[in-house]
Amino acid sequence: MPELFLDAAGDPQPVAIKKRATAAEIQTELNQRIERQAAREPSLRGCAAPLPRLSRTQRDGAPNWTVDGFPDLQPGCFAILVKIVDQARLEYDLVV
Repeated sequence: MPELFLDAAGDPQPVAIKKRATAAEIQTELNQRIERQAAREPSLRGCAAPLPRLSRTQRDGAPNWTVDGFPDLQPGCFAILVKIVDQARLEYDLVV
């Protein structure tokens, strides 16, 4: 049985095991996800992910990294880039 933790409502939730990666590796993964999405949504062509940086976590299992804005943001990219980054933050822990 997988390990569980209690969420704010007291309901058991599975503990996700995150991949560990450097900032450059996470940035590469983000850019690959953006490229795959751009194949379906041409407005994303030319969008790029910034280099992740460590951030303080508020609780165990919370994402330990973030990005500071999006350089060269193309019109129509922001919402999709936020979704891509948010998903990756759930999957990856940043290691130095």
